[in-house]
Amino acid sequence: MAIEIFRRKEQKYLISTDQYKELIFQILPYMRPDKFGIDGRYTVTSLYFDSSDHKIYFETKNKLKFRQKLRLRIYDDTDIDGLHSLK
Repeated sequence: MAIEIFRRKEQKYLISTDQYKELIFQILPYMRPDKFGIDGRYTVTSLYFDSSDHKIYFETKNKLKFRQKLRLRIYDDTDIDGLHSLK
């Protein structure tokens, strides 16, 4: 039986529109457009699932070392192979 252990740390920041524009200006030379997006971008929609007793929510809130996340992600209009649909 394989045991998979990883550590992830997330830090999130709220920034202003002006800070966002400056950030993009600074990092743009090091970026490349996503070939599946429109103008290099696409929309990601996430739907998170939980049980009626909110087990997953409380695992996250209580910062349990081993916790789960169950989500459905949708990336714009894609087909079964993940390719962007042209309309």
